Amino acid sequence: MFTTTPQTTTSLPHRSLNGTLLGVQYTKNDVSLTQYRGVRYATVAKRFAPPLRVDDLGGVVVGCREFGPVCPQNHVDIRRLLRIPDEFEEEFEKEDEFECTNLAITLPSEATKATAYGKKLPVIIWIHDPSLLVATSVQRGKPMIVVSPNYRLNIFAFGARTGEKNLALQDQRCAIDWVVKHIGDFGGDKNNITIAGSSAGAVYTHAHTVLGAPIRRAILMSGSLYLSPPQPSDRCNAFLAPLEQLVREGSGRPLDEAPTAFLLEALRELGVQSMFLRETPELVGWRDKKMAESVEAVMVGDCEYESIIWLHGLRSLPAHETHALLSPLHPPLHAHYKLSASPSSPEPASSTSPSSLPSNLSPIITATSDPHPTPYLPGLSLISTALFHLPTHTIATRAHAAGKQTYQYIIDEPNPFDPTSRAHHGVDLLYLFGGYDLTFSTTASKVGREIRGAFIRFINGETAWGSALSGEGEGDGDGEERKIGGEDVCMAFGPEGLCKVVGIEGAEWRGRRDGAAMDLMRGREGEVGKVVGALAKGRVSLDN
Repeated sequence: MFTTTPQTTTSLPHRSLNGTLLGVQYTKNDVSLTQYRGVRYATVAKRFAPPLRVDDLGGVVVGCREFGPVCPQNHVDIRRLLRIPDEFEEEFEKEDEFECTNLAITLPSEATKATAYGKKLPVIIWIHDPSLLVATSVQRGKPMIVVSPNYRLNIFAFGARTGEKNLALQDQRCAIDWVVKHIGDFGGDKNNITIAGSSAGAVYTHAHTVLGAPIRRAILMSGSLYLSPPQPSDRCNAFLAPLEQLVREGSGRPLDEAPTAFLLEALRELGVQSMFLRETPELVGWRDKKMAESVEAVMVGDCEYESIIWLHGLRSLPAHETHALLSPLHPPLHAHYKLSASPSSPEPASSTSPSSLPSNLSPIITATSDPHPTPYLPGLSLISTALFHLPTHTIATRAHAAGKQTYQYIIDEPNPFDPTSRAHHGVDLLYLFGGYDLTFSTTASKVGREIRGAFIRFINGETAWGSALSGEGEGDGDGEERKIGGEDVCMAFGPEGLCKVVGIEGAEWRGRRDGAAMDLMRGREGEVGKVVGALAKGRVSLDN
């Protein structure tokens, strides 16, 4: 069981900020932690204005005992995606468009004492409650500090037709620069920063590695710029047009002046659940740009059933419409997904038969000589491979070729609350952050320990895959450190609690991640991307 004690107030005189911060101190699993919440890293003068970094508190005492507000947004019950039982209540979060540029800093309580660890601690910037991760890092003798920034979202980040663009990216970069300048008095090492994100957060993380943020390591979980590439101005304007019309009809004002409620209602009416980066000069040609020289190490991975967030959208499509959307695929891919009735269609290469895979890793689709009767299933498989699995391998391969220390992983342990949902998009967050008690499942608990151990070692600049490589012990991640990494192997977390290294391009890896489909997609990414884009557009939902 995870235990947390009541909070007490703690004070930190902060030299570089010229002020005193009042935070909270508590224990998590018998580890004393301190958290400074709602710390303003930037101000926002008006809607769609760039962030202005806060570097001087003017010598005052600032209360940092309550979490700061988040950006206004239409509610999504994340419990549905993660299959969390209803008895786990959601926490209410305050919302404020102009006060959301704040962050929380979670650290071992001893970190601010110069002699506590004999060094400044590594820092990771991540959006999530990190208490268990920080407590575990202390217990394993690899302490670290986690910074969790809030930033602008949806239309408030997207911007209007003219003026500033990609304000979420700007806010995040402002937060990164704030951490570089001010983390020292919290006991953190400004030269040892990792940034990380999952899904949309991984898209942003990938962008920051390309744009030269002052970071040392990066973790991309279930997402990248390949998932949501920056879009040109004509598509951005086409997206904005109906939104502008609805907002003006409802409020009589343009986007930059309308009350917040009208913007959110327009997004809801249009069914907008996700948005994208806008193409700016620095993001043009991102596919050909290398990660910044400062980035020494990269960890990148995915879950088996990433495309679950398109399940409802594709299942509601009539079969003939799905077939029409998939018909432009070149013949070998068309045959691979069993979408063609032509007897002359080539049979797909088979890297691993279903019977040779672990018992709960049977393919999403079952091979058949007839056109697939439920084409949304091949569509889901196509999306998982094209938007997640192939990009994961591509990023790892390119980073390795550029001389980066590279770690690739796959997560195949199903959701312990609902194993029939498989290892779906977002399930990695259950295991990594441990925000819910998983002790009812021995295998889920083991996988969670192994993942946390690997991530903690990576953030500390150590070899990520430790005892999990040999499959020994109880998965505490503190066994023999073995120097295995790079593009030739990846770490497989699950299924059935088994964590081991598998060879990339070997039979098992190809079976788990449909290596045959990847082979057929390479060199045709643009062509496949158009098909996947048409299939996936407007059909994503976290309520699957």
